[in-house]
Amino acid sequence: MCDFCIKTTDAVWRSITVGQRYRTPDLYKGKDFSIEQKSHERLKISPQAVSVSKSAIEATIHYLRSHQHDMDSPCEIRSSNDKTTAGPLCCTAREENYGVRCINYILPILQKNAIAGINPVRPNSTWLLKW
Repeated sequence: MCDFCIKTTDAVWRSITVGQRYRTPDLYKGKDFSIEQKSHERLKISPQAVSVSKSAIEATIHYLRSHQHDMDSPCEIRSSNDKTTAGPLCCTAREENYGVRCINYILPILQKNAIAGINPVRPNSTWLLKW
């Protein structure tokens, strides 16, 4: 990973606290979630009982940056449990999260930290705010 992505992920990670509340990116089907537990390398999300690795957050930032997804060139999120219909951003995060879909939890965390923007209208999309 590049130095920017590592430093950005570290800054985001430091800002995450247990109890913080978020909403998944879809305007109509979005679900509330919160940070239930935080370790050095993992977050546990509730009520969905999903874990998100720090490396999945880093991979998400790196993907958006390396593909130059800014506000003028957003990335379609295409989150899906089905790997054949999931988009490359969803798959990139999943690969770093032990095969578990997690992009819907990563992006709101990045948005709250002013790292990424999200368009919650379908097709949902995202972009980096900082380079």
